[in-house]
Amino acid sequence: MIQVAAMKRALLISLSLVLLVFSPGLPWSAPCRNAVKAIFARDERMSANKRSENLKLISISGRVNATGAQVQALGSRSRWAVLADEQGRFILPDVVWFPGATYILVVSADGNKGKLVRIAAPVEFPDDKKFDIGEIDLNRAREVNFADLPITDSIHYEDYDDANSQYYKDLFDKLTAGKASDEEKIDSINNYVATKLNFEERQWELGTPRRVLERGSRYCGHLSIAMATLLEAGNYRTRMIDMTDGATNPYTHVVIEVFYNGRWHLYGPTYGVKFLDKSGNVMSYKDLRFDTSPISEDLFSRLDHKMRSEVLAWMPRVYRSGYHHFSYIKKSN
Repeated sequence: MIQVAAMKRALLISLSLVLLVFSPGLPWSAPCRNAVKAIFARDERMSANKRSENLKLISISGRVNATGAQVQALGSRSRWAVLADEQGRFILPDVVWFPGATYILVVSADGNKGKLVRIAAPVEFPDDKKFDIGEIDLNRAREVNFADLPITDSIHYEDYDDANSQYYKDLFDKLTAGKASDEEKIDSINNYVATKLNFEERQWELGTPRRVLERGSRYCGHLSIAMATLLEAGNYRTRMIDMTDGATNPYTHVVIEVFYNGRWHLYGPTYGVKFLDKSGNVMSYKDLRFDTSPISEDLFSRLDHKMRSEVLAWMPRVYRSGYHHFSYIKKSN
């Protein structure tokens, strides 16, 4: 049954992309996009009850002529996107295989526009569960806006906590009072949220970012959304980045990026860190994908020796893998 659902997802993606790519301005584009999103949501709810069934999963590897390009497969069960390495190589994990499957890859250099690439699945399920598609010719691929895609599994939206908006605004103003530059303001927020790392607070459900700011949390995801919410209250554009090292027993971590001075800057509110390049500039996630040398012991001095050693072992692997999932906060106004 779950294989049938995967086939349905692939068919829906293909049909909707045909309409969106070839006729993006016609009246059915928006309704088509909304209908497909609704069907995907229903499909996710139905398939959630069938997780115990065995899926045939493969990894798709290849190469693009664009260092650091983001690559994702629409409808992927893993929901991970990946940044290609220095040679343009990438590996997409946990893509569902079935006879006659077609995969739609989206390759993007800026996260706003992407090139669509259609790939036919191997006829037989590969014994090593790996499918190498070789070099992708982006010159022959069609360009689309991300906003026009029926679904992008590597992007998620969180609703802004409007009920506590004044609390966040007041706290932002208090923490940034007297700070002149963007970096000074964000440093203050980052350092404050890091004081909320509380290993005794084990509540798994987020509740609200306010709860995290008042009681603390042991979870990097909770601390990241708390920092992102404070910055959104100060009208900064942010996104949370969920990352994994891609191992069988994976290490995962969540950080945030803040957009100012025309580019993204990465901050880690769990430990109150930021990473600087050789020129003293705050690095982005993409920067760290290619250079993890700034992840140094002195940045984690507040941790005990054992935890510091553990962090320095897994954190570079998480950034080097390139696997990520973006989450944005969506305000109602």
